[in-house]
Amino acid sequence: MLMSRTMSRLTRGNPLALGILASFGAAACYGVSQFLTRQVLVNYGVPPLAAATFGLLTGMVVLAALSVRNLRQDVHAPRKAIFFIGVSGLAASAGVGFNYSALGMAPVSVVAPVAAVSPLVSLALTHFMLQRMERVTARIWLGAALVVGGVILVILGTA
Repeated sequence: MLMSRTMSRLTRGNPLALGILASFGAAACYGVSQFLTRQVLVNYGVPPLAAATFGLLTGMVVLAALSVRNLRQDVHAPRKAIFFIGVSGLAASAGVGFNYSALGMAPVSVVAPVAAVSPLVSLALTHFMLQRMERVTARIWLGAALVVGGVILVILGTA
């Protein structure tokens, strides 16, 4: 509750700054997750999809505990919104499954940069589907191209 009040105050002041800060938090969490996953898959022989299932289940329990107060409001959301949230969950789960499978076969130093190309999919979808809400500029596309170039260098460097 204290955290949500603090977040609310910060969001009112500068939602963009808070969004960027949250993005860095997400990046740090994903980075730690990939490292730990690789350790579990290689050192303990846990099958990738079993590890993914347990990881997602654990995350679901934590998220449910954190969002229980908002679930009533979410249940009354339009059906279309619930459908898109469901598809988003399926896509995220598939992404985790692919990521865990990749980490079971290749080093984190290769998998992490390749998986980091995922924003390109988001940019393309945003460009074509959310043109009225967001604008993807040439500068953003240039930054995305640099990311792709970096990933190519990482892959070539490990070959």
